[in-house]
Amino acid sequence: MLRRFIGQASIAQRYRCLISRQSSADTLRRCSSSATASSQAPVGTSAEQPADTQFSDDYTSQPAARISIDRSGLSNPPEHSHETSADSELVKHLKSIIKFRGGPISVAEYMEEVLINPKAGFYINRDVFGAEGDFITSPEVSQMFGEMVGVWAMCLWEQMGQPDKVNLVELGPGRGTLMADLLRGTSKFEKFTKSLNIHMIEVSPALKKIQKLTLKCEDEDENTATTLTGTPVSWHSTLEEVPTGLPTIIIAHEFYDALPVHQFQKASRGWCEKMIDVAEDSKFRVVLSPQPTPATLYLLKRCKWAQTEELSKLEHIEICPKAMDLTQNIAERISSDGGGALIIDYGLDGIVSDSLQAIRKHKFVNMLDDPGSADLSAYVDFPAIKHSAEEVSEDVCVYGPITQSHFLGNLGINFRVESLLQNCTEEQAESLRTGYWRLVGEGEAPFWEGPNDQTPIGMGTRYLAMAIVNKKQGTPVPFH
Repeated sequence: MLRRFIGQASIAQRYRCLISRQSSADTLRRCSSSATASSQAPVGTSAEQPADTQFSDDYTSQPAARISIDRSGLSNPPEHSHETSADSELVKHLKSIIKFRGGPISVAEYMEEVLINPKAGFYINRDVFGAEGDFITSPEVSQMFGEMVGVWAMCLWEQMGQPDKVNLVELGPGRGTLMADLLRGTSKFEKFTKSLNIHMIEVSPALKKIQKLTLKCEDEDENTATTLTGTPVSWHSTLEEVPTGLPTIIIAHEFYDALPVHQFQKASRGWCEKMIDVAEDSKFRVVLSPQPTPATLYLLKRCKWAQTEELSKLEHIEICPKAMDLTQNIAERISSDGGGALIIDYGLDGIVSDSLQAIRKHKFVNMLDDPGSADLSAYVDFPAIKHSAEEVSEDVCVYGPITQSHFLGNLGINFRVESLLQNCTEEQAESLRTGYWRLVGEGEAPFWEGPNDQTPIGMGTRYLAMAIVNKKQGTPVPFH
């Protein structure tokens, strides 16, 4: 398409030169020069026209011309290297986007390609979770996390009046561990589990297969059922694909942190968006946009929600338009169909400055180093979620954020761990204590006697929980 457009532009310029009927040699040379430059004729090839050439009104006829071709370069072709490029397919793809766009791309676009590119995205073709993966999430730490989320969902269902049919949606289900623990933990409450229609929002084919195994889904169809409780399960690429009309419970655990963010830096001319470009040494680099970008509209919205004092101290700001838009979609659905959403992630109860990071094999690395081989994530801006939900509907209420420690503690995780410790081996007891600390503790576990590099680090205060619910259902537990 681009070549055809350039070719059409070149022909149009020639016709304009013909139509002008300028007979002076200087004017004709200018037209000829312009057309030649536009068509990018190779060096050594020239096309000359006599200055006194007369043109008729029949533009389909070809004017007489003397053509001189230099063939000296044919006997000395340029050397061609057969060495293969060291760039991965994803790196080549990113560079081609920058090249054909004629300029740098946003950090958000770079992040989206790195994580969910259909062919080479980080999440697409591999299992990235657990000790053998690149990072560990709360459901992989202990079964108690999914069980407590199940308690929350069932309590909300009761507040909704125990409807016969409910959509239970999980955004970014990972291995499916959270959902499996939720279903197993609530399996004794048959009225609740029989009311569920489970919808998994997942874009990775590899993770879909793992989720089906985790949930013990025997059928290979897109729509199947888990043998854990007999509950129907469906997979979708987006929340919009989930059928409406039923009360909906949405769980988003460590989903928002993977949504692409735009980064801005304060400069002498104001807030400038950070962009990803290719340097002269063919490596990726960060540059500043010379003029406002479309994401600036979201920056202005976010700044409107912030305090003046908060903004005055910042040199960098991160915003996530997709998080704002997703939250509004969630709020609209909850407003019309009833239900609620639980969001648990690491983030801040305030504007986010500069948090984007890359994690490979449980270690922090440069985000521009070998894109596609490391996870990219950023702190979640919880106030932006709250304002986005409240902006779109007056029928929803937002609660939190509260710490994960507070959330799990008030749901009864202390009683759960004590119950499990009564019927387990010493090895299992150590695993339970370690998992418990990681979920609710802060800093390094004081009881740890193993290797220092394996000391459990608590997530209790680094992770926050927020709920968005329909006003009709009242305040959800444990946000009272």
